[in-house]
This record gives sequence, structure tokens and C-alpha cells, in this order.
Amino acid sequence: MQALASKVDVCFFFLATSSSEGGDRANLNLDADSYVSEVAPFCAQSVAVVTTPGAVLMPWANQVDAILVNFMPGVAAAFATMDVVVGDVNPSARLPITMPMVENQEGMTTEQYPGLDDAHNSSYTEKWAFGYRYYHLHNEQPRFWFGDGLSYTDFTLETDSLSWNKDSKITAKVTNAGDSRGAVVPQLYLSPPAACDEPLFMLKGFEKLELDAGESQTVTFKLTDRDLSTWSVDAFDWARCSGNYTARVSLAGANFGGDSYADVTRII
Repeated sequence: MQALASKVDVCFFFLATSSSEGGDRANLNLDADSYVSEVAPFCAQSVAVVTTPGAVLMPWANQVDAILVNFMPGVAAAFATMDVVVGDVNPSARLPITMPMVENQEGMTTEQYPGLDDAHNSSYTEKWAFGYRYYHLHNEQPRFWFGDGLSYTDFTLETDSLSWNKDSKITAKVTNAGDSRGAVVPQLYLSPPAACDEPLFMLKGFEKLELDAGESQTVTFKLTDRDLSTWSVDAFDWARCSGNYTARVSLAGANFGGDSYADVTRII
């Protein structure tokens, strides 16, 4: 197969895993991980198409040129996949989960999952530190971040346009800096005061913008009282948390790197 791969223009790898109601996968592997690692280095170009109900490891991620994750697609999956691959459709989806580097990267204990007493008794001692919030708290690097995704065009966030007014509206200007029309999904993350005992940054909103090449639009997020509150066990109700907040608008989900995000702070 390696000899054949070296003779073609593009290699396509179709990989999958599955689960069912009432049962979990034994691991986060795909059914042909080793095959990709063995063959991809011999391909001039390569695309991995991944069908999965949840997180997978993808240890070969740096050996292929493109990865298309379609999760659990419908009967027209083949047509939809090729529309994206050949460029008839410009992808704009964002990951709804974090893809880890290794099994149990978040370090869940047996008491947390699957639980004790034949999985009937679980302790949620991780509190809010799971998913992208775990990786932020422990400075861990996942394979792919929650909320991230690629496009055939490029988008920029004009950092000097970011503002937070007295009506709790946060605005920022986004520009399609590429050569083709596409969609981008700016996301708002909020970091509360340290005294609130909440995650470093929490997703509070997202908007999808369709932009022509060279076009700019202003995205607006409206924070509610609930967004600025924490749960009080004593009062058994939501309570406003006062102090210094940081709002972060990101074009790359929870992947806070480079110039893909901008911050604005305000005392509330």
C-alpha cells in the first residue's frame, strides 16, 4: 500500500469509531490509526475523514495535510464531505469538544469516572475543571481546542475595535482578510474576579458571521445578569459577583494564541 500511495495525487483515509446507548467506548482510538501512520508519509497529499461520536486521539494528526471531522453524519455524508474537500463549500464549523493528546489527559480518577459501586456512585470533585477549562487551569495542550476550526479564507480581529459599554454589550470588528467568501464564529469568553471561584475563562456566547472577501462586520455580545453571577449554596440562588472582569473575544475558540483573540476589562 505504501508503494501505491506514492503514485497517487491524494490519499484519502476514512476512519471511524462508534458507541451505543448504555455503553461507552473502551478507548479513544480510531479503527485504523496505525494504518494512517504507516501510509501517510508516502502520500504527496493526504486527507483524513473522521467519523466519531466524540473525542478521539488522532496521533497521526501531523502526518496528514487535512483533517475533516464529520462526527455522526447522515446519508448524504459522502457528498457533503467531498463538497468541502474540493472547495465547493467553505467549512465554518467549530469543534464542540476538546480533542486530547492522550487517553484520560484530564486525569479522571475511578471515583470520578466511571464511579464506584459498579459505576452507581460518582464523585464530581473536578467541579468546573473539565473540558477546555481543565486545559487552561493546568496549562495542558490538547490535540485540538474546543471551539476551533479552519476555513479556506483568513479572518482577522481588529483588537482596537473591542469595547464593553455600560449596557453590558461587548463589540468587536472582524474582517475577512482572504480571497474568498466564508463564515467565522467569534466566541466570547469571560473571566470573573478571583474571589468568585469560577473558571479562568468561560464561554458566554458566539455568533456566526458570513463575510465576502475584504468585508468587515461588527459582532455584538450581550451579557446578562446570569452571565455575571455565581451560584450561592447558602442562598440557593444566583448572586452577582462584583470585581474586575476580563472579556475575551476569540476567533479560534479556547485556543488563546497569537493574534486570534483580544481582551477588554471592566469593573462591575
